[in-house]
Amino acid sequence: MNNPSRFRQSSNTQSVNYLPAWKQNDSEERKKYQIILLPVTQPREDYIISSIYQMFNTQDIEVNKLIYYYFYKLKESGPHQFLTNKLYQVQQEELEFFIPQLVYILIKNDSPYLEKFITTLCNKSIALYQLIKWCWVSYSDRDRTDKNKMKRLQRIDDQFEQSMLTLHNDHSAVKIPNLQLKSYQSVVDLYLNNLIQMSLILKTYKPEDRKPKLKNFITRANVALEKYRLKHQEYYFCQGITVPFTMSKDQDVAVHSNLVVRIIEGECSCFNTKKRVPYRIVVETIDPHELKYKQPKKTANNSITNNRSIANLDDDTMEDFLQADLNQPNKQEIEKKMEELAKNRNKKEYSDLMKITQKKEPKKGMKMFKNIMSAVYLTKKEKATENEQDQELILQEQIMKNLQFQKQFTNAIEEEKFQKNRQRFNILFPEKTNERTQSCIPKLNSKYRQQGQRKDKNYWLRLYKENFKNGFRHKHKSIKQLTALGRVRFFKELLLFCPKQEEVLKKIYVHLQYDLIEKKLEKNKVDIHQDGIELHSKFGPWDELWEDRAEMIKRESPYQHFETYRLKPIIVKGGDDLRQELMTMQIIYKMYQAFQSHGLDMYVKAYEIIVVSASSGILEFCADTISIDGLKKKYPACKSLVHIYKEIFQQDFEEAQMRFIQSLASYSIISYLLQIKDRHNGNILIDSKGRIVHIDFGFILCISPGNLNFEKAPFKLTQEYIDLMNGRNSDLFLYYKNLMYRGFKALQGYVDEIIMIIEIMMQDSDLPCFERFDIKEFRDRFKEEASDEELQRYAEKLIDYSDNNWRTIQYDNFQRMTNGIMP
Repeated sequence: MNNPSRFRQSSNTQSVNYLPAWKQNDSEERKKYQIILLPVTQPREDYIISSIYQMFNTQDIEVNKLIYYYFYKLKESGPHQFLTNKLYQVQQEELEFFIPQLVYILIKNDSPYLEKFITTLCNKSIALYQLIKWCWVSYSDRDRTDKNKMKRLQRIDDQFEQSMLTLHNDHSAVKIPNLQLKSYQSVVDLYLNNLIQMSLILKTYKPEDRKPKLKNFITRANVALEKYRLKHQEYYFCQGITVPFTMSKDQDVAVHSNLVVRIIEGECSCFNTKKRVPYRIVVETIDPHELKYKQPKKTANNSITNNRSIANLDDDTMEDFLQADLNQPNKQEIEKKMEELAKNRNKKEYSDLMKITQKKEPKKGMKMFKNIMSAVYLTKKEKATENEQDQELILQEQIMKNLQFQKQFTNAIEEEKFQKNRQRFNILFPEKTNERTQSCIPKLNSKYRQQGQRKDKNYWLRLYKENFKNGFRHKHKSIKQLTALGRVRFFKELLLFCPKQEEVLKKIYVHLQYDLIEKKLEKNKVDIHQDGIELHSKFGPWDELWEDRAEMIKRESPYQHFETYRLKPIIVKGGDDLRQELMTMQIIYKMYQAFQSHGLDMYVKAYEIIVVSASSGILEFCADTISIDGLKKKYPACKSLVHIYKEIFQQDFEEAQMRFIQSLASYSIISYLLQIKDRHNGNILIDSKGRIVHIDFGFILCISPGNLNFEKAPFKLTQEYIDLMNGRNSDLFLYYKNLMYRGFKALQGYVDEIIMIIEIMMQDSDLPCFERFDIKEFRDRFKEEASDEELQRYAEKLIDYSDNNWRTIQYDNFQRMTNGIMP
C-alpha cells in the first residue's frame, strides 16, 4: 500500500509482548499474545518539498496560502528556503498586510533567509522601511530587556537601516547622500514622537483649553515642515513626513500616497478620556515621486508663512520644533508615562461593576461625569478675517430665528396653513417604499425556513442575487446624497421644470435654509453656478458630510492637482498599546473578505491602524459617524433608537433599516467569535447611512474590563435593536437570522487563515489577550464541520441567548452611572 518513493521504511521489525505477568512462563500462551509490528513508515522530506513546489510553482501565488505554509514549515529547512524565495514574487500591496506577521516571525525565530528578505524590503521605499521598523521596534519591546536578545535585535536594526540608506536614486534628480537619508529618518521619528506626546500633554490642560493648545501646536508643526521643505528642496522625500499608510486602489492601480505634506489647521478635535487625550487631525498626503514632474501651486491663501496667526513664529525651524520643551515634563518622563498607561490598561478599573450585579435595577440619582467621549463632528474651517467671522455670526442668528419660527407658531391661522401645505406636499410627493426590496424579503425568508431540503452549496448565493440584490442596489440617489452645491442647483432646475409646484418647492427651499445662503451670495454678487462656493451640507447629527468637506479643503490646497492627492482624517494616540487592536482589525478584515467572496451584503468597517511603538500609534478616523451615546444626547426627545432613525432618515428610513441589519449581522458574528467586550454605546457608532460601526478592541478573546467577564452574552442584541428590525416576528428579524447563518457558513472556509494570524502573534507573546487564551475553544466557535441545519440552529441559539440579555442591560446601566454613557 505504501508508495516507496513517498515513504522511507525502517530496516528492522519490532515485536511487543502483551502477555499477562502470570503467563510469562507459558510458551504456548506467549505465542498467542505476541504482536509483530509492521515496518515503521515516515514521510520523506523530498516528497513534502515536491508537493509544496507543485502548489506554488505558478505566476499567480496566493499570498494567504503562502504565508500559511511559510509559518507551519518554518522549522523545515528545505520548504522554508523555497517558500522564502517565493515571497520575492508577491506584489508589495499584497505583502504589506502581513508585514506585522513576518516581522514577528523573525523576532521570535532565527532565520537567515527571512532576515535577508525583510532587509531587502527595506530597500524598496522609505514608507515600507518605516512600516517594518515600527513593527520591529513595537513587537520586540519586551525582548530588548534581555541582553543576549538585544545584541541580535540591534544588529538587525542596523541592517535594516543600512538597506534603507542604499535606496535606489532613480526617483531623484540628484544622488541622495546617506547622511541626508539618515538625518531625514531622525526628523520623521522626532516629528511623529511630538505628535504622539501631544496626546498626553493635552491631558494636563483644562478641557476648554485643549483645542486652542492643539491648534497652536498644529500651526507650529506646519511652519516647521514648511521651512524644512524650503531648506531641502532638492530632495523629494524631504517635502513632507513619511507615514506608511496602506496603498489605495484607483482604477486597479496601486497609489502610494504616504507623504504628509500638510496638516489642516481648522480640522482638529480632542477626545476626553480618563487617562489620555487622543486627538483627531486631517492630513494631506501625496506620492513623493509625483514631485518629479509637479510642484504645489502658490496662491495667496495656501502659503503657510502668509498666515497672520503665526507671524511671531518666523524664527522657528524644524530643529526648534522637534526639540521644543512645550513647558511640559521632559520626553523621558512622558515616554515612561505612555508605557505605564499601555501596560496598565487591563487593571481593575471597573471594580464598582460587582456592586451593580447584586441588583436588577440601577441606582437612581447618581451624578454623571461630564467629561466623556462623545460624538465627533467635523468642524467648519475658521474664517480668515474678522469681517467674515461677523458675517458668519449674523448668518447663524438668521438661521436660528428661522428655525424658531418654524418650530413655534404663535398664530393658529399660520399653523393651520402650515398643516395644509404639509398635507399638499405629502399628496404631491408621496412617500415611496422600496416595493421590490420589501416583496423579496418574505420570499427569501420562506426559502430560509426550507433550507434543510436544499443540497446545492451555491443555492443561497444564487437566490440572494436573484431576489434581493436587484431590488435594492440600483436605487437612485436621494436628495441627501447630493452635495450641497448640487442641492442648490437641483432646486433651481426643479423650479424651471415644475412651475405648478413653485409654492411647495419654495417652502422646502426655505426649510433647508438655502434662501439665507442665496441672499448672502447675492449680497456679494456671486453666481451660484460657479465652482468655488462653500455651501455647507448639513445632514442630521453628522452636520457637514465628509465628502463635501473634503472637496472644499481640496479646492484650497496647493496639492489639489496631484493625482495621488488624498485627504486622511486620523487619530493620534499616546499611552495606548495598539498592537492587539491591529491584530484584531486584520482578523476582522479577513472575515469581511469571506462575506464579500460569498456575495453577502454584510457590512464591516475595517479601519487602518499603524503601530508606531508598543505604547502609541495612529488610527484611521471613521468619518460621518457618531456614537449611539452621542445620538441619544442629541435627540433627547426620542425614546429609542428606532425613533431616532425615523427622525434622521425620514423617507430613507427603510433603506437605513436594511443597512443597520446588514452591519449588525456582521458585527454580531465578529463579536462572538473574537469575544469582544466593553460594548457600551460609546464604542458603537452609527454612520450617515444607518450602519453600525464598532471601535476600540482593547478587550478581546480572554480579557474583559476589570477581568470580571461580566458581558457573557455572545454579542449585543438589545430590545432597541430588535425594535429597529420591526420586532422578533417580523420578516426583517428573520432576514437578520438568515444573514447570521450565511455569515457563519461563509467563514467555514476561512478558519485556517484566521487561526494562522493568531498562532503567529501568540508565539511567546506579551499581549494580554493571550494570557488565558485557548485556541481550541476559539476554533470550535466557527463550527467548521457543522451541516447547514446544524449551523442554522447554532446561529439561532446564539441569537436567543443574546436577545435582551440581562448582563448586557446591566453593563449599559453601569456605564451610564459611572461614565455618563447613555444605554
